[in-house]
Amino acid sequence: MSKLVYLRIVAAVAVVMGAMAVVAGGKVLAGISQPDYHVLPWLVKYNVLMGVISLITAGLLWFKNFWGKIGAVVITVGHIIVLLLLLTIFSNEVAQHSVNAMTVRATVWILLLAFVRKNL
Repeated sequence: MSKLVYLRIVAAVAVVMGAMAVVAGGKVLAGISQPDYHVLPWLVKYNVLMGVISLITAGLLWFKNFWGKIGAVVITVGHIIVLLLLLTIFSNEVAQHSVNAMTVRATVWILLLAFVRKNL
């Protein structure tokens, strides 16, 4: 497959990840959805913000813009840092669901960044 195809696949996955974060977090912030586990308000806001950044990054990657690579780095590093915070400083406050979700986000973005670094 061509580099463009890989970038378009990465961009599509970034759209899905970003949209899921915006929708799920937006529902919680708007009071439409109330999870049955303890919610850290800052984490919900972080997830929505990074979801929006993921959507912007996806657009940049789709059009092979260098700033897409920067966005992918920022998102990946941010998710890793937040995951480490959840596992250490906030381990007594955070729900396992939130840790699992952040683990998935961090893992997916590590893989996406690997493709971006190779193909952009």
